[in-house]
Amino acid sequence: MMFPKDRTLYANLNTSFTSFDALIADLKERKLTGYIEITAPAYTGTLLLSEGEVVNAQELSGDKRTVGPEAARGVMERAAQKDGVINVYSAFPDVVLLLHRLMDSRPLYRDLTSAFTSLDRLISKLRSDGLTGYVEVHIGENEGAGIVYLAGGEPVESVFSSGGQMTNGQEALNAIVSTVNTSGGTFNVFVEAGEGAAAGAGAAPAKPQEDFRSELLAFWDDVISITESTVDGFAKPGRFLMAFREVLVSRAVTYPFLDPFAAEFSYAGGHISFDHPLPDDFNKALGDCLSDAVSKLAFQFKRADLETRVRSRLDGISEKHAAIIDRFGLRDDVQEFVA
Repeated sequence: MMFPKDRTLYANLNTSFTSFDALIADLKERKLTGYIEITAPAYTGTLLLSEGEVVNAQELSGDKRTVGPEAARGVMERAAQKDGVINVYSAFPDVVLLLHRLMDSRPLYRDLTSAFTSLDRLISKLRSDGLTGYVEVHIGENEGAGIVYLAGGEPVESVFSSGGQMTNGQEALNAIVSTVNTSGGTFNVFVEAGEGAAAGAGAAPAKPQEDFRSELLAFWDDVISITESTVDGFAKPGRFLMAFREVLVSRAVTYPFLDPFAAEFSYAGGHISFDHPLPDDFNKALGDCLSDAVSKLAFQFKRADLETRVRSRLDGISEKHAAIIDRFGLRDDVQEFVA
């Protein structure tokens, strides 16, 4: 996997003279979303960060690729050795989230060639299939390489490397397609691990909270919509929704069902839309996201009383939804807002 980068924070730090622990602490304090990359002869290690926390990792050593906790330990160990180079890049939260999901992907097609299918037709098929994964592209005789990331079938990011230069985004996708059309290439397609595995497996047993689905969603509709109207009273309409969506993206590493690419959860017009069975941590996820959003907005508005005002507006929620709050212990999930 090649990783798209937004901008470079630190470049060409030598591992011999860099305290990696101090670097990690600095990035954690900055709440960096992006990558730490360590390179050495025949070695590349990458730590994937969201809000300053390491969420996944990849190691490439010769022909061997390792991902997950084992890779993270390996990258940390290599960072303590001499003669390595460290680069730190920021990246967009939604891209980091997608890469986290795809780190442990499985192959779907291997060694497809442009002699039998064009890249355009391949991407068109993957779009119709709604695939979440990526396409590796190797062009001509070592003329370059590219990768196209897809979410729900749609190309959302691309990386193209040729002649020592790397580009991202639409420019990269255009270059990949153009170069393949000129020089030919081979394609490998990888799909998110577990995608499609549940097909035909039968319905999962109903969870207890599914029996109270409408009551739970009504509770959260009230809590979020009242918070939204309170916050938007301090600013132009839509300010809460913008902050809430940003928090959903950042929290989706912990709560994957909040991932906007998965299109499972949405909130608009005062109502939640969620067509799947409620996950066990559904209530905790919404409580965490709501808390994050209000704290973020209180800082942006310079309003230390924002949480107090939200709590005041939510007065009465406990009584209205007492049965569902007590049944599922929701006081802990919204303790900052509902007295």
